Amino acid sequence: MLNELEQLAGKIARVLRHADALAAENQRLRAEVERLQAEAEASKTERDAMVADRSVLNAKIEEAQLRIQSILDKLPTATDARQLDLLGQAAGADETTAAPAPHSET
Repeated sequence: MLNELEQLAGKIARVLRHADALAAENQRLRAEVERLQAEAEASKTERDAMVADRSVLNAKIEEAQLRIQSILDKLPTATDARQLDLLGQAAGADETTAAPAPHSET
């Protein structure tokens, strides 16, 4: 009977050690879960900030596109009579300011 009690005590000791190991592992896993939750929350916060930044940048891009289009709309077109042909006028001006060719009346 004493032998059986010693065996039972040994088994109980092993179960208790195993329970302690499981409790320690459980505690480690809880800490890991908390750490991962904190990282997930930080990532979510960063994502939300990036989404907000993207919205601001998209608004700025749209505003810039509207300003560029406004500028482009004000530029004269190729068929606009107000457009100056600077090279053509310069060439024409050189020809008109050159000495006239002598006329022969023979």
